[in-house]
Amino acid sequence: MAYVNRNEFADIIGKSPKWVGNLIDAGLPHEGGGGRGKPMVINTELAINWLIDRDVKKQIGDLQNDDGAPVEGTKDGEELLLTMAKRRKADVDAAKAEQSVIDLEDVGQFLYSISTLYGNELNNLGARLAPEVAQINEPAMCKHRIDIECRRVRTATAERLRRFVSEYREQQRNNGGCEATEECSELGN
Repeated sequence: MAYVNRNEFADIIGKSPKWVGNLIDAGLPHEGGGGRGKPMVINTELAINWLIDRDVKKQIGDLQNDDGAPVEGTKDGEELLLTMAKRRKADVDAAKAEQSVIDLEDVGQFLYSISTLYGNELNNLGARLAPEVAQINEPAMCKHRIDIECRRVRTATAERLRRFVSEYREQQRNNGGCEATEECSELGN
């Protein structure tokens, strides 16, 4: 355990005497007043332990008053407030990311449901259009009618995708889980 003055302590830790003075104002343990006739003495062991403890508290965001609030108006307090705000922002970002994540099992059920819907629509496409298209003698008109039906199938599939996402998010909000169910084709029976 060594006792040194402010300039010597600044040399030990590689900082300026002014920086050490700021630390003293922030609570660095010392003895004496540092005024005329009262030399300031710093116990290096206590001071270094204080610096380590202070830096650890900064890192974990625990630099607070006795009442648990950050020390307002101080650089350390402002840094703590900034750190706390960054953590809150990270929590919000993580919550948003959680909302956009879907369980792999739910994805499988969803894809099965959509492929069943789309497959049923495609399987029934000929049966729905054959009587109507058989009466048309113009190939361009046949193609036009088939294109209209294909767009209807794509639109209905896209609508089912949007509905699934909406239902899934609602279920996640309500109970933290999702139970995707297979649905039969709702389009062209």
